[in-house]
Amino acid sequence: MAMMPRTRAFLGVVVAAVLTLVGTTAYNVAESGTRDNTVAWWVPDWDHKKAVGLVKEFEQQHPGIVVDLVQTTGDTVANRTSVALDSGNVPDVITESLARVRSYVSKGQLAGVSDLYGTDIPVADFAPGLIDSLTFDGSTYAVPYRWATNALIYNPRLFEAAGIDSPPRTWADFERDAKRLTKGNVVGTAWPMQGDPNDLTLRFLDFALSDGTTITHGSPRFTRQSAEAALNLIGGSIREGWAGKSSFELDNTGIRELFLQGRIAMYPAGVFDVDTAVDQGADVATALLPGPDGPGTAQGVGWGYIVPKASRHQEAAKQLVSFLAQPENMAELTVTFPARTSASADAKFTTPQRRPYADQLARHSLPAPNNPQWTATVQAVHDKIQEVALGRITPAQGAVQIQKLAAR
Repeated sequence: MAMMPRTRAFLGVVVAAVLTLVGTTAYNVAESGTRDNTVAWWVPDWDHKKAVGLVKEFEQQHPGIVVDLVQTTGDTVANRTSVALDSGNVPDVITESLARVRSYVSKGQLAGVSDLYGTDIPVADFAPGLIDSLTFDGSTYAVPYRWATNALIYNPRLFEAAGIDSPPRTWADFERDAKRLTKGNVVGTAWPMQGDPNDLTLRFLDFALSDGTTITHGSPRFTRQSAEAALNLIGGSIREGWAGKSSFELDNTGIRELFLQGRIAMYPAGVFDVDTAVDQGADVATALLPGPDGPGTAQGVGWGYIVPKASRHQEAAKQLVSFLAQPENMAELTVTFPARTSASADAKFTTPQRRPYADQLARHSLPAPNNPQWTATVQAVHDKIQEVALGRITPAQGAVQIQKLAAR
């Protein structure tokens, strides 16, 4: 069908308008963070509201710098950051998962921020080993602000009913108490066999780290004894019935729901599970993770600030990062725990349910593995843990196979 002249003219106007709009948008994206006085900061949605207030304060203290906030999400930030760093079209500061820093550094995509550490931001004020885990060839490439770990969450009412007057401190206590708590429709504990494979693997690795496994160059180095002991604790608990066989159908959310219903007595969990229990008025208390002979070791995970190497305003970007790393600002943005010990004095981190988490982080934690090679093996390790729990292989066999997977 022939196009009428007026229609062609109308479409021409529309196309021109669209091209103008696209051009303007592209210009704005390209220019964002590249003007001499503007620093672009990519901030996740959960921090955005509070970040607005902090930016106003920063700009008042630094009248020559304007901060352009760009909101990201937890689901998109990894891909968005990777694309930006690969293309060189970058913002000046990115709030990013610390687990991905090593990968960016290996590609030469980040600016070093070692010069920010010193009197105002002392390395010793951060969680144990945290800054070392972000340091490669003598240069540090991120400033952490948000840190979290697992501790033990338990139902004090169920403990009291079973005649148990304190939470378990050792693995032997954990097993003994779980067996006493398993009665009727209540089980002592449960494991997230379904859902994100990282959830189960993290718990397994916490136990292994408590018994001799180490983290070297961002990857776990298992001893056969520690891997076997961790597998026996998880797999043995299910086979013997003091961890629910329903674990094979549960993810983190499912375990939390059963805990809130009073059907699981205790389990390793993050602080968000505790907050949910408190908000719902459930019976909840917390304690350090049990280990072989006392408090166990837990992995710390978190978020921090990185400055792309391609940033055109590194000096101004570092001024913003330094401001955000101050204890009061770190506490303002953090919903789990701050990476700096001095920021943990804020009242929201010192509730009775949160104190054990702060103690776990400060005294009994290590940064989680951040080597991409380990990340690539997590699903396979998860599957081996499941095989042990199902009785298809023994803990000893599983330990050997996991050692081989981790050594690839």
